Amino acid sequence: MRESWQVHAVQRGLERSSRGAGLLRFGLFAFLASLYFVRLGAGSLWDNSEPTYGEIVKELLRTGDWLTLHFDYKPWFIHPPLWFWTAALSVKAFGLNEFALRLPSAIFGVLSCLAVYLAARRLYGELAGLASALAFGTSLEVIVLSRLAYLDSMLLFFTTVTSLWIYFAVRDGDRRAFWKAVVAAALGTLTKGPIALVLPVLVLLVFLVWTRRPFWRGLPWIGGTLVYVVLAGSWFAAEWSVNGDIFVHSYFGGSNVGRFLSPFENQPGPFWYYLPVTAIGFFPFVAFLPEGVKTAWQRWTEDERYLLVAAVVPLFFFSVAQTKLPNYIVIIFPSLAIMVGRVLGDAMATNDLAALRGALIFLPVSLVLVTTGVVIYGQSQHAGPFHALAPSLAVLGWLVVPTAIATLVLTYAARRVWIAPVGLALMMAGFITAIVYAILPQIETFKPMKSMAAVVRSYYRPGDKIGIMGPPGGFSLRFYTEAHGVTSVGYSKDADQTPQAFFRQPVRVLCVVSPSDIDVLRRQGISIWVLERAPRVVLVTNRPPQMR
Repeated sequence: MRESWQVHAVQRGLERSSRGAGLLRFGLFAFLASLYFVRLGAGSLWDNSEPTYGEIVKELLRTGDWLTLHFDYKPWFIHPPLWFWTAALSVKAFGLNEFALRLPSAIFGVLSCLAVYLAARRLYGELAGLASALAFGTSLEVIVLSRLAYLDSMLLFFTTVTSLWIYFAVRDGDRRAFWKAVVAAALGTLTKGPIALVLPVLVLLVFLVWTRRPFWRGLPWIGGTLVYVVLAGSWFAAEWSVNGDIFVHSYFGGSNVGRFLSPFENQPGPFWYYLPVTAIGFFPFVAFLPEGVKTAWQRWTEDERYLLVAAVVPLFFFSVAQTKLPNYIVIIFPSLAIMVGRVLGDAMATNDLAALRGALIFLPVSLVLVTTGVVIYGQSQHAGPFHALAPSLAVLGWLVVPTAIATLVLTYAARRVWIAPVGLALMMAGFITAIVYAILPQIETFKPMKSMAAVVRSYYRPGDKIGIMGPPGGFSLRFYTEAHGVTSVGYSKDADQTPQAFFRQPVRVLCVVSPSDIDVLRRQGISIWVLERAPRVVLVTNRPPQMR
């Protein structure tokens, strides 16, 4: 009881000190923004998703069609358009480049941190809000998704607002929170589809059934449904009116229901797939997660039960789904971060080292296990980029472990709880800095498609056909060459995509191949000429160089 009084006293004191709290908030969000924005445009796009989305944005601006998305100038019904609209506006402002395409993700990464902070503060006070935002914003997967031209950072913001603010609406009868949740659900649906509504509704229904709490009183559910349908449904209705049933079958049947019932684009995984993904993605504050879950279970108020449901229901949903991708599970990180932030906030308010003893001991152990796994995996690779980068990654890992141990030692030596979360956040800042400035430039040597695309453009003449055979990176080649169509030679059983058919066309072809593919093609009796050699890739043609 005394500890609870101390926590509330510290929270009230911090909240009354508006200047001190304001400085803490500003420092926190400036720090998190630096993790997402520093050298955001460095490095070429990552196959497959980044150059695919970049190509769609490029074609949106060139065709002027803001309703139907296009890839290779053909209708593309995989995702709704909101992220692509936002990225197109960014490209209009900053040009068609990596920074402009990744900028929406970084912005929505910061906004997601803000949403977690506001929700945790409303639940547990200022310190818990700051600690929750720190745990969420420095988690490895959130940083990665905030630095890539993916849809997930935007979706994460909208699902966070939907899931948490609909709870505030039901718990407090808060109509403003209700409308925020409705608008967020609609915008999330326009970002990545009905999943932005389905998962928050599932979470809320499970919670309401479990607690038997009445929810219909005082909230405009019918009006909210109508607003959602108008905001989210307007684009779907317009798209259906233009493209008809092919849109309905392709989008709802293939891209949504199909992903759940069968592996999409050969991306399966076992039922337990997301357990290690969560452990790695929520690093480093995953060390505090067992304590956060235990505390939530012990206190067992409605707030704690809702956070647990908001984590478990999506975890189960995605575990049952047949398509498995690491970025899907980030939707549960806000709930995990708030549970962790509650524990850290209370411990900092009372400077209670005992409350964090288990987590602080588990941290270096988990770091050693992860680093050892990276080293063993790297040594098992006898070729490829990971093997070449293994020494750098191993050194990076072994530098992180002592930093975590030093944080642990300093926390106990100074007997200050706040050192632990701040030390881990600074460790992640150093980790990301090393990745961005040291590791990514090395990785770029294994991503030759941007430079090779410039070579292809220099040889290209109207009527030429462009292809790729062997090396990965076909989507990047398409994006950076700005070509209308890049054939993946040999990847399909279609007759016109076999090496024989492609190279024996009556027009000149330009094909990017692996060095080893040259002998393979010649053994098949295919005449080719080398135009340019680059590290790991070669540009060949079916005509002698003088016959342009």
